[in-house]
Amino acid sequence: MKASIWLGKDKFEVRDVPIPEIMDDQVLVKVKKVGLCGTDVHITQGLFPSTPPKILGHEFSGKIVDVGKNVDKNNIGKRVACNTTSSCGNCHNCKNWTISRCSNEIKSSGAFAEFSAMPLSSAIEIPENMSYEVAAMTEPASCCLSGTEMIGYKDDSKILIIGSGIMGILCLKFVKQKNIGYVVVSEPNPLRRKMALEMGADFVIDPRGENYQEDLEKLKGEYGFDVFVEAVGNPNLLAEGISHLGPRGQALMIGVHPEMSNLEYDLYDLHYKEIRLFGAFGRGDSFSSVPKIIESFGLEKLVTRTFNLDEINKAIDLTAEGNGMKYMISP
Repeated sequence: MKASIWLGKDKFEVRDVPIPEIMDDQVLVKVKKVGLCGTDVHITQGLFPSTPPKILGHEFSGKIVDVGKNVDKNNIGKRVACNTTSSCGNCHNCKNWTISRCSNEIKSSGAFAEFSAMPLSSAIEIPENMSYEVAAMTEPASCCLSGTEMIGYKDDSKILIIGSGIMGILCLKFVKQKNIGYVVVSEPNPLRRKMALEMGADFVIDPRGENYQEDLEKLKGEYGFDVFVEAVGNPNLLAEGISHLGPRGQALMIGVHPEMSNLEYDLYDLHYKEIRLFGAFGRGDSFSSVPKIIESFGLEKLVTRTFNLDEINKAIDLTAEGNGMKYMISP
């Protein structure tokens, strides 16, 4: 099969490699669509730990084309969203943390390739009318669902989201399912501001606009926002958003911050206002339930463009520049 091999930094090379062998309880998936993730970008920038050579790609969908001897052959032909790891359900992490942090996990093989091997439990059948593009968003959507479910919502919650890239939009869709007051999205990119409005934001503001602070003060009201979601991965934006929270406000970190980065914030204010800060990383226990939930979200419009395997660098550059919404790879 053909696969794009990451060789370190921003170097990729398409090579002919053996199709992954499947174990008795595994399935072989023909990869249809792979989403470019901010983590893929961070890996090439040295901001997220990973060791080359490696086949990257972890947001993907496809069709089961072969099964191990312990797997029912009726699974062949199923259209699936692919989880990047399995879970045993019995280890300390599965029972006390989340199943996505299983100590006995079996990883799916990288998706920037024509085929991927994984345990059957990692291949979640998708709704009949769901596109492979939307199914490939199951992984980031499960991260956002897992994170936004940490929040305690009130009926009149005022919510601020900074960043309306793919993670900000997905968080927006999930919080809008709650019985809340309204959601404000702060985003400098006009295309992404427009998308936030189309996807349900009640108010969208430009942090580079002349009236930004004035608009923000009006929207947060006398006591401040109840919930803040940082969907960029920028410590300065995290500190800014926390400063707009009211008493017992809740801040959720969905954007992945670089290792060894620090939060510069007045800890007395955090202490005095009894602010709660949630770190959210990974799919939690949400992956298998997400395809049916996002089926009605209208996520097709988030796909900006699809590239071939040998165009990964172009897709990564565009993702890093913040152009468009979601880029896909079609092996």
